[in-house]
Amino acid sequence: MNRLSLRIFAGVFAALLLTAAGAVLITGWIFTERRESAPGAIVELTRSAREAADLRGREGLAEWLRGRNARLFGRPVFVVDDAGRELLGRRLPGPPRMWHSPRWPIVYVEDGTTWRLLFPPRRAGWLGVFSLPEARLPLITFALLIAALVSALLARSITRPIADLQRATLALAGGDLSAQVAAATRRRGDEIGRLGAAFDSMARELRALVEHRERLLREVSHELRSPLARMRLAIGLAQRPDADVQAQLERLETEIARLDRLIGAILDVARLESAPSPLQMEPVDLAALLQQVVADARFEAEAAGRRVVMRGPERLPVEADPHWLGAAIENVLRNAVRHAPPDSDVEVELRPAALPLRAEIVIRDYGSGVPEEALEKVFEPFYRVDAPRPAGDAGVGLGLAIAARAVRAHGGRIVARNASPGLAVTLSL
Repeated sequence: MNRLSLRIFAGVFAALLLTAAGAVLITGWIFTERRESAPGAIVELTRSAREAADLRGREGLAEWLRGRNARLFGRPVFVVDDAGRELLGRRLPGPPRMWHSPRWPIVYVEDGTTWRLLFPPRRAGWLGVFSLPEARLPLITFALLIAALVSALLARSITRPIADLQRATLALAGGDLSAQVAAATRRRGDEIGRLGAAFDSMARELRALVEHRERLLREVSHELRSPLARMRLAIGLAQRPDADVQAQLERLETEIARLDRLIGAILDVARLESAPSPLQMEPVDLAALLQQVVADARFEAEAAGRRVVMRGPERLPVEADPHWLGAAIENVLRNAVRHAPPDSDVEVELRPAALPLRAEIVIRDYGSGVPEEALEKVFEPFYRVDAPRPAGDAGVGLGLAIAARAVRAHGGRIVARNASPGLAVTLSL
């Protein structure tokens, strides 16, 4: 049973308990009133019966017995003779010994007969305390009041947070990305409270996603504007009479290639963030895949005066998409080679990891590292550390972003830390 059901059950159960307690108090009060007023009522009934017998004898007593007033607290009064016969011939409740009890009032008739007034005890009917005429209206009124009060409290406790959720949902649908449910709704310990917390979490994620998309759009626009501006400049220079057309065509070709890489990287980021995932999982020997990526990077690194050193097991099977996993490792490794000092090593280490992970790849350079506050931001699209870029750096600022998304798509994580000196990036799969 969930908490909302428990809340409703507790409210209904409390209403029943309060009604039962009220019934006990009301019936106790009624019985107390009866005990206190019974002697006086019996005396009054006895007096009126004797008056009727004195006036008209047995016929007067019978006429009195048929009247409305011959009742005690709604119970009929019986009149019996010494032989146990009832004056009106009615069937008597209770055993015969009750009829001759000396405590019953006696009425003497002028014909010499003696009659006793019998007030039999009331037996509980199938309605219980509701069988008491004077108890019905107070009990029903009290039960209705308790039911109305508990129902109103339950309805308010359920509909108020739902109305708050509706308000926040409409605000979010209207474009207010800062919409949140009230704190009182989130603090509830039942399913509605968890729904409110889930809504706030969804709103935060949606707000972050929209802000990320807007920021990405601005950055993409900025990145596209620069090569386009250089292309327009090259075209303008090529149109001069004394222009070196071949040099400007080479410049155009360079900028076109840069645009092609930028657009390809943007599409890669978009594919990795799309649903369903573009990954095609299959059994992969991670050690062999890493050796292939390292061999390609080593060729480029040696041309730039750096070395790539690898260590780890010769075989490590995993389930992965070889294309995207290879792209993630390649982007991190190229970034390390690009920022490594001349005549230095870039270290690549593959090692098995404890469950639930399968493997870790640590790529470290011996460069200047990055500021601590930028260790998480380096995986954001187009983020660049405020530092001089290496000579000939033609990156588009999306390599680490693609690597991070590819690793997360595999269910892993990627973390950067300053290794003093250099930067170490760990890909956990």
